[in-house]
Amino acid sequence: MSTPPFVPEEAMPAGPWVLVVGMHRSGTSAVTGALGRLGLAVPIESDRWEPSEDNPDHFESRALALHCDRLLERLGGTWDRPPDPDSEWDPDLVLALEELGDPAGPASAAFPDAGPVVWKDPRTCLLLPYWLAHLPKPVAAVFIWRSPISVARSLQTRDRLHLADGVALWERYNRCGLAGLAGVDTFITRYESIVENPLGKLRDLATWLGSLPQFAAQSSDWDIDGAVASISPQLLRERGSDGSDLLLDEHRHLAELLRSLDGPNPSLAPPALGGESPWTTALLGDRHQLAVLSIQRDTLRETVRLQEWKTNELNARRDALKVDLDRAMAALTDMTELYERMQASTSWRVTRPLRQIASFGGQ
Repeated sequence: MSTPPFVPEEAMPAGPWVLVVGMHRSGTSAVTGALGRLGLAVPIESDRWEPSEDNPDHFESRALALHCDRLLERLGGTWDRPPDPDSEWDPDLVLALEELGDPAGPASAAFPDAGPVVWKDPRTCLLLPYWLAHLPKPVAAVFIWRSPISVARSLQTRDRLHLADGVALWERYNRCGLAGLAGVDTFITRYESIVENPLGKLRDLATWLGSLPQFAAQSSDWDIDGAVASISPQLLRERGSDGSDLLLDEHRHLAELLRSLDGPNPSLAPPALGGESPWTTALLGDRHQLAVLSIQRDTLRETVRLQEWKTNELNARRDALKVDLDRAMAALTDMTELYERMQASTSWRVTRPLRQIASFGGQ
């Protein structure tokens, strides 16, 4: 038997990589688009999601997003039901995630060409320990955050989430993102400040990136004007002027910590974040439980539907057999009546002696 040809494993694109990390509806698409205009490669167009009414281009890899969804599912969550942030990334958990396949495949689908790349997916806030273990070093990150009420209102408009759910998700994502970037060269900025001063903020961001050794050779060719031109003041569609009564001390403290870290943070050392607010933990826990119950309900509904289908099939077979039985009974009745008429007929009585003689002859 001939030996099959050796097929080498697909290698993760070398990059260098810039991660745009931030909660959904926090401006990650706009910042990624600006970095693409600056000169970094975004996911190729054939791999990106279709434009939506609220976002003309997500600059988000379909292949990598689906891989993130599978990772979250294995962790017991989804983007809007994030897994428990206290879950330890122990060897058993890492092994379970590795069973989902090598991420180099979807990464190569998103970035087939060599050179610096920028990748954003809000789910990475929840999955940084996994991705930082797989991406080529060194990795740089741009952490984008936005006011919690603005995020909540935007989620309410897009996904019809309650404002309270949006604020809870804001806290979980930003806490996980900040903690997960520990030790990574990270530029932190507030999305509103980029929209209000695109030239200043993007110039600072480009200067910082260019100061990192892995990007120094390309930085002289970057197009800062193109990056600035991609940012429009109309991007701030949802403003958090109302709803501040939903914010707890933990939310305000987290926002202040993020504000205090504005700008470059070499080998980010996040300050002590404290515990997640019990309100957020309980609310997201209830969302998870509700989703589990919904899945169980749908499973039961499907079971009932299948049972109804089987019952209808059995009833149809019973009805068909009843029709066949009725036909057989009708035929038997006709034959019985015919036999009785024949016995009662004159010819039957007249030929009786002949039948008796025939019977004697056969003995």
